[in-house]
Amino acid sequence: MPRLYDAEVMHARLWPKRHDFTHAAFACSVDAAAVDAVKGGGFMLGRAWSPYRFRDGDFLPAGEVFQPEGVPQAFAGATLADRFRAFAAAHGEPLPAHAVIRLVAMPRSFGKSYNPAVFMMATVDGVLTCGIAEVHNTFGERKAWFLGRSCLRHDFDGDAYLRLRAPKRFYVSPFSALDTEFEFTLRLPDGHLAITVDHYEDGRKTLISAWTGRQVPLTDARLLWLTVKSPLLILKVIALIHLHAAWLWLVKKLPFRRKGDDIPLQRNLRHPTSELTGRHD
Repeated sequence: MPRLYDAEVMHARLWPKRHDFTHAAFACSVDAAAVDAVKGGGFMLGRAWSPYRFRDGDFLPAGEVFQPEGVPQAFAGATLADRFRAFAAAHGEPLPAHAVIRLVAMPRSFGKSYNPAVFMMATVDGVLTCGIAEVHNTFGERKAWFLGRSCLRHDFDGDAYLRLRAPKRFYVSPFSALDTEFEFTLRLPDGHLAITVDHYEDGRKTLISAWTGRQVPLTDARLLWLTVKSPLLILKVIALIHLHAAWLWLVKKLPFRRKGDDIPLQRNLRHPTSELTGRHD
């Protein structure tokens, strides 16, 4: 069954100047094998006329890979679960047929789709096995990272989670260098949602972000309330990204890196812009 989380995103830049904010952004955890069939409430989620919908093609879609390196970004498959399995197999970790794959993401909101990041996690017999973090920028480009067996950790309570620190090499923010690192920490969403993405430059943590929340009943009344809390959810997220960028540049005077200045460092991303490929269709 799909799960709904009354959640918020916290984002804090630690260096070179402090800047932080928190905003409401509810999330769903759904079965990756049946994304198009996700429904909730009587009319708010999943119907043709619903304000919120999930579409399989919005997540981990196949596409041209720009400056590939390392393990191929293999995403063949008709469903998101198929594409997840293909990517896991490309990393040498094929999943058994009975593995369950969960997607954590925001749904389309009034027809508009945009997630700064989506997360997928696989369990085998209820045990966390691997995951994928897919980060999107506002140019329509995407990059995915695989969190496999070597990323498995256990906390003091014995609960499993996945953690990976890896080179970024992807243009997400004009205020962060590309030759730096992301650190992803993924926990299975149950009664609570807790996912973090931190940023490191020269071994120093310079930015922290977290998507946290609690599970709530997936009803029309609850979705209506979350709509009031986060009206025009996707447009709000995109607007906040640009407003905070303008504040950092104009008020806090952070150095601004243009996307075209670091093309050699942008690697293994999908759906590259014409600025990278040099093609103007």
